[in-house]
Amino acid sequence: MSQFDKLFIEEANEQLEIAEQALLNYETNAAPALIEEAFRALHTFKGAAYIFSLKELGDFAHHIESILDGVRQGSLSSIDEIIGKLLVYLDHLKRLMSDPEINNENERLKHDKISAEINILSKEIANEVKNFEQKNCNSTIQEIEDDCCTFYLSIIPKIKLSESSNHPIFNIIEEITELGSSQNNPHFITEENEEAQIIQHWDIYVACPQSAEDLEDLFMFIDSDVDLGINKIADSNLFEKEEFEPFLESIKGFSPAEKINELNAFGNSIQHTEIEVTEEINTPDPVINPNLKSSSIRVNTNKIDQLMNLVSELVTDQASLSLFAEKYHIPELENLVENMDRHIIQLRDITFDMTLVPIESMMGRLRRLVRDSSKALGKEVEFIVDGGNTELDKIFIDSLTDPLMHILRNSIDHGIECPEVRKEAGKPEKGTIRFEAYYSGANVHIDISDDGKGLDTEVIWEKAVQKGIVDKNRNLSTKEMMELIFEPGFSTAKNITDVSGRGVGMDVVRKNITELKGEIELNSEKGKGTKITIKVPLTLSIIDGLLVKIAEEFFVIPIQVVKKCYEVPYGKLLHNFNDILILDDRQIPFINLREELALNGNPPPEYTIAITVLNRNKEVAITADEIIGEYQAVLKPIGQHYKDQDFISGATILGDGTVALVLDTNKLVELKSKLPLNS
Repeated sequence: MSQFDKLFIEEANEQLEIAEQALLNYETNAAPALIEEAFRALHTFKGAAYIFSLKELGDFAHHIESILDGVRQGSLSSIDEIIGKLLVYLDHLKRLMSDPEINNENERLKHDKISAEINILSKEIANEVKNFEQKNCNSTIQEIEDDCCTFYLSIIPKIKLSESSNHPIFNIIEEITELGSSQNNPHFITEENEEAQIIQHWDIYVACPQSAEDLEDLFMFIDSDVDLGINKIADSNLFEKEEFEPFLESIKGFSPAEKINELNAFGNSIQHTEIEVTEEINTPDPVINPNLKSSSIRVNTNKIDQLMNLVSELVTDQASLSLFAEKYHIPELENLVENMDRHIIQLRDITFDMTLVPIESMMGRLRRLVRDSSKALGKEVEFIVDGGNTELDKIFIDSLTDPLMHILRNSIDHGIECPEVRKEAGKPEKGTIRFEAYYSGANVHIDISDDGKGLDTEVIWEKAVQKGIVDKNRNLSTKEMMELIFEPGFSTAKNITDVSGRGVGMDVVRKNITELKGEIELNSEKGKGTKITIKVPLTLSIIDGLLVKIAEEFFVIPIQVVKKCYEVPYGKLLHNFNDILILDDRQIPFINLREELALNGNPPPEYTIAITVLNRNKEVAITADEIIGEYQAVLKPIGQHYKDQDFISGATILGDGTVALVLDTNKLVELKSKLPLNS
């Protein structure tokens, strides 16, 4: 497989994911913009397939486009059924990505069958759209023609190309010239010891209904190989003007920058309108490269990990250097340290951006799973996602997808009851599955909860004894009985379905999460529902924190949870039986870390610091003797002594070598779960 084939598969799969996500969202929110998004993604996929000479994939995508066109025109009645079919067709395209030429005989038979079906459907819809437009169209021919714009494209290869080169750019240029009236002027140079002429650049003029963004998308698979400039020179078809082509002949020898100036002047003289020239901000030569897309490269994840480790060491060294500068008060050194600190923060943030991926990136597959599984089982399920912007290492994202899919399948099959059963139990007929992701100290927590029937420990016990998983004479707590579902081969399903029931799943879930050095917790109440919490560590080792001091010990509180700091008389903490402080005229529960951690040393003589932190639905104050300031903490693993202390998520080394513990405020609040909610 060539590098271009690999690039096509990677990028094309992304476009199919975008289309699928848009269609799934359209089912719950019938916004026209979602259909436009799906249409655009399929259009990009189709263009790329044709560019890479994958005609069958391009033709199939074209049929899907036709169906989407019927949806966005509003000419179809059974939208729900159509969306279901579109998702099936997208699945078929995804399968074909592993065999674009369809060499497998079984896949060929499936493809021919589904192609015949979609061909008939797309033709029917095309006829419906045509009839709909004839019936409702009020546009004149002139108005349709006005949708056509004239563009000038300057295409400069970054690599050596001749006309005999087998590069996708030639297919792209051919496609552009077929979009409408056009003129293509390639410029050649002759190099020594070269048999063929080398292409220096192309000047292409085209009048078409596409936008500049549509034209730019054609180059998305080869954007690193070309410098691209796209300039709209008129809001109409200039090829309809007799003087346009002679004018193009007159500027053939001009540079691209000179051509743009002349073309703009010509367009102004024809239309007497302001010509829009798209420009890229901060481009050294905005005339030649006004729409140059940012190029991208693929880097081995091991190199990214090495980069993160080096940045971590830089942060530690920077802390020591800052302490040295403060100690000796050398102005020049203090200025240098300040500049280095700023640059290291920028370097850290850029490295984070390369490594972290929002959890939302996997939501498309999970939403699709919930939709298909609930329909297959005849259940109504609402899937609610909170915290989709929570970021996690891409390796973890990829490894978590399968375990999360197992959990969701079980929630739908075993947890959520059928509508009639829920109605009899006094529940809404539509079940709810909630997916929530959030940071907790140096970990990311993912909660998956449902309002189904919960776990029946008696049934679990009987099945476990029957399958020989546990001895019938053994005494287990309720929690231990629940966790039997993680044992290999365990299943309470009476029937094997396409969704679950084969006794394979939850043991794999626990195994996969353990391999990520994560944990999985299970809580359930019979008749009310089940909640599964997955905790995985942040692989990134640097956090922004607030460095505080209590007695002679230092602690770091993640800055992302800190809301506000107050100065409070220390006496208000003493003999405070309900652990409540009045802050900003509100009752805020507090945790006195000095007492909770049994820290020795003299308490502050007059005032203490109350730091309010956000814990999802609670605001809680944590007290400290002194705030040292903001601090970039390089997380280090903690020893066995703290392995059972969940509220300590790690440690960091300060500039003078002192160790500071990093607090997990979420766990602190959980330990003090008796705290009342904010008033």
